[in-house]
Amino acid sequence: MGELLAAVMRTGAWLPFRQNLGGRGEAVQSGAQGSLCSLPEREQLERYAEAFYGLARLFHKMPCQKECLGDAQLEELFAEVKAYACAGCGREKLCWEKDYFGSCRLLYELLLEVECEGSVSAGMTEYLAKQCARPENVKQTLLGAYGQARLNLMWNNRMMEQRMAAGEQIFQTAELLRRSAMGFKDMPEREQKIRQKMRKELRFLGIEIGAVRVFQGEGERPEIYLLLHCVNQACVSAKSIAGMLSECCGQKMRPAWNCQAAVTAEPANFHFVPDTQFQIFCGTASITRAGEMVSGDNFAFLQKDTGKVVMSLADGMGSGVGACRESEKVIELLEQFLDAGFPQETAVRMINSCMLLQNYDQMFSTIDLCMVDLYNAKCDIVKSGAAPTFLCRGNEIEVISSNAFPTGVMQQSDYESLHRQLGSGSSIIMVTDGVLDALPEDGREQMMVELIGKSASRNAKEHARRLMEKVYLMQKLQARDDMTILVGKLWAK
Repeated sequence: MGELLAAVMRTGAWLPFRQNLGGRGEAVQSGAQGSLCSLPEREQLERYAEAFYGLARLFHKMPCQKECLGDAQLEELFAEVKAYACAGCGREKLCWEKDYFGSCRLLYELLLEVECEGSVSAGMTEYLAKQCARPENVKQTLLGAYGQARLNLMWNNRMMEQRMAAGEQIFQTAELLRRSAMGFKDMPEREQKIRQKMRKELRFLGIEIGAVRVFQGEGERPEIYLLLHCVNQACVSAKSIAGMLSECCGQKMRPAWNCQAAVTAEPANFHFVPDTQFQIFCGTASITRAGEMVSGDNFAFLQKDTGKVVMSLADGMGSGVGACRESEKVIELLEQFLDAGFPQETAVRMINSCMLLQNYDQMFSTIDLCMVDLYNAKCDIVKSGAAPTFLCRGNEIEVISSNAFPTGVMQQSDYESLHRQLGSGSSIIMVTDGVLDALPEDGREQMMVELIGKSASRNAKEHARRLMEKVYLMQKLQARDDMTILVGKLWAK
């Protein structure tokens, strides 16, 4: 009985938390045990990762969401009908003792018709009247109990969904710690060479080295940490130190973005990374929807010490203050996660989980993310309900689209991550849906490609401004939605 009803009583789809938690945690643990010469920092990260994997397993073992009412719940419904609608009826014993299964089948058929048709048909009402002495009482009691049961099921699934979101966040944190631990490689030999080469030169400038640490970062590129201070009231710029390191390492080095500008008498830590081969210039243009004071679109540019630049664009549902608040929240979280070292796909999934946990107002936001590696000009694109992105390489303009849901709609969503190779002179154009909606419905993407070509400029800011002017004119200077355009232009140094 319950199995047949399960096929038709749908209360919403559930996509389970399918991560192989046990395998990940075991791999980290075995790695920690087999690495006798591993760094203390790496071992500590591995222990943190294993602890978070353990927490994620607990969430994974919790009860799952249910798509339908089970046999036990159906029996409770029928018992409620017997207790309230059939109590005191002269046929109660006949229906619920001598013909129990026949009575259950009748009620089940009534529920089946409600689920399939949305209401009880006249034929079913007539059939119920022939079999029951109190047909109207039975029908109303059953439908009322069924409605309450479905409501309880919905709220229970909502609670389960929030638990799964929390479990996903914990799991992704464990993944980040594991990746950080695996990539944590010390380079003591190189450290000694740098120390020996620099000590004399730095002492000549009045700088003392307190400590030197050299790590192998992403792409096997060295990252150098120095504890420095000046003597005799000297002051030396970090760029000068980077020049000396370049000679020692055999490759051009630069101060990290968070690095102190100069070495002074006060001991301070200095972080140096290899210089990039490319640089990117960004420009923006935006117009707020007519009648609104605040745009629902938000964007950000983030340059990381790993040599990667992130262009991000979020479009809140609707317009005005509410949409702005949602998109701003998404951009802030995205910056925090990426700055902490989360991969872009993981950052988007974490944000989606956060939105699900607090999204009682059913507010959603798109995410459009483009990450460019300035060492090799590789571009990674992640979209969550966002409008197409346009990549310009020479005379070729590629349109990149995705069908993924916006953040906060469902727990498990397949975020499409695309990878493209760019070069010097390449352009990235990101837009919100308000820009495309301003164009004629037929062939919007192709028309956008034509407008991009007609408004081309070597200056990113000028390119964005020209493109927005052309789109705005097509709407006769009356914006029907918030419109934002981001342009990034990549050039070799």
